[in-house]
Amino acid sequence: MSITQAAWKKDLVQDGYVRFSGLTPKMLVTRALQAIQNDLRVNYDVNRQTEYDNRSYCPDLCDTPVIRDLLVKSPIYGFLNDTLGIRNLRMGPGQIAIRRSRNHAEPVPPTPHLDGFATGLNGVPGDRIYNHTVLIGVFLTPVLTEFAGNFTVWPASHYVYERYFRERGNRAMHEPMPELQLGDPVQLCCDVGDVVLAHYSLGHTAAVNTSEQDRIAIFFRAVLSKAQANGWPYLTNIWDGWNL
Repeated sequence: MSITQAAWKKDLVQDGYVRFSGLTPKMLVTRALQAIQNDLRVNYDVNRQTEYDNRSYCPDLCDTPVIRDLLVKSPIYGFLNDTLGIRNLRMGPGQIAIRRSRNHAEPVPPTPHLDGFATGLNGVPGDRIYNHTVLIGVFLTPVLTEFAGNFTVWPASHYVYERYFRERGNRAMHEPMPELQLGDPVQLCCDVGDVVLAHYSLGHTAAVNTSEQDRIAIFFRAVLSKAQANGWPYLTNIWDGWNL
C-alpha cells in the first residue's frame, strides 16, 4: 500500500491491519540483516531452538540500535506518533522472527492467536492476559508466495475478539485464549522493507514455510502507557487511545 493513500487509517479500522510497501529505508534493512546473519554465525546454539522459535532468535541483538532503528528511524515511527502519540507508548524490544526454509514439507492450515497469552514456552506469565496495543512487522526478506512463512491475518477479527471479551466479561482476563470463528485467513505477501501495522486484537500467525528461503522479519510491540497496569478495558474498547 502506498503511504500517499489517505485511506490507510480507514483500512486499519476496517480490517485491523495495513501494509506499507517499501517503507523501511534500504540502509536500515541491510544493516539489520547483516547483524542478524553475523549473530547467527557466531552465537547460534542448537540447544536453544525452542526458545528461538517461541520468543526470538538472536536474543542479545533484540534491543540494540541496529534493530531499534528499523522502527525509530523509519517513517512508520511518524505514523505511530500520528495515531497513538509516541509519548503515550511504551516500546518493547524487537522480536527477531525467522521461519526457516522448508520447516514443513507440505502446507498446513494456519491457526490464529492473540499475543499475551501464556503458552508455557513464550515467557508470558500465566496469571492474566498481557495485551499490548499495536504490532509492527518489518520484513527483511521477500515473502512472495503463500506458505513461505507469511504473516497471516484474519481480517476484521479484531471486532470478533472485542465482542467476545465484552460478552464474556472480566473473567476472560484469566482464562485461556478463546477459539472463535474468524473467517478465512489472508497470507500477506511482503517484499523487503515492507511494514505491517496491526491492531493487537487482530487474529494472526505465521504460516509454515515450504519455500527455499528463510523468512526474516522483526516484530515490535507497543502498548499505551495507561494499558500497562490494566489492559482489560482495551480488550473491550479496542480503539480507546487511538487517533483515527
